[in-house]
Amino acid sequence: MPNDALSATGIDCSYGPVQVLFGVDLRVGPGELVGLCGPNGVGKSTLLRVLSGLHRPTAGRVELFGADVTGVPAVRRVRLGLATVVGQAAFGSLSVLDNLRLHGYAMPPAQARGGVDAALAVFPRLAQRAHQPAATLSGGERQMLVLAKALIQRPRLLLVDELSLGLAPIVVGGLLELLRRLNATGMSVLVVEQSVNVALSLVDRICFMERGAIAAEHRPADLAARPELVRSLMLGGHA
Repeated sequence: MPNDALSATGIDCSYGPVQVLFGVDLRVGPGELVGLCGPNGVGKSTLLRVLSGLHRPTAGRVELFGADVTGVPAVRRVRLGLATVVGQAAFGSLSVLDNLRLHGYAMPPAQARGGVDAALAVFPRLAQRAHQPAATLSGGERQMLVLAKALIQRPRLLLVDELSLGLAPIVVGGLLELLRRLNATGMSVLVVEQSVNVALSLVDRICFMERGAIAAEHRPADLAARPELVRSLMLGGHA
């Protein structure tokens, strides 16, 4: 049986004296698309920082593709096949093309050029705006740019934080379709999402966080006729 793309076991995490995560267990199987939802302030973004290597847990174990990476820094996790998409971060004064080139700076030149070309092929709208400053892009286009930068290194696992935040529904729909297409190629995806409706329309399995821990896990089909349970989980109530 192949190893999970991602496995987190017993994760505790603190900021100074304040503990934020409490014994979190989470897994993403090979080629699986998993959602992580919950109300604001329950630790979703902190967990993403731990998984990506930006914050060290105080207890627990993180594995990528069967390898223990608990103490491995973020840059080395990227080389193992992990990419993280957070917000709409881009260098606004640089062109779209230069933003993409910059993201491949640590790669061999031919591989970096191939990655940029492949990313632009996935996002033809960005190809049309390749020489525009990133600051002139719309919110949806900036989100595309961040996704495109993540794809340059051809990750096997993609972590996505708040894909739909502040975007029009039609733009969100296009981005969700893109994630489905990437997942169909075999890429594993973990989506941290504030909108449970967005997550339910996308994922194979959805986990709900409450007070720094995983409170429940469901298949979308199991929740289709149980809106009261979804409301309880998203409001931080006990299911």
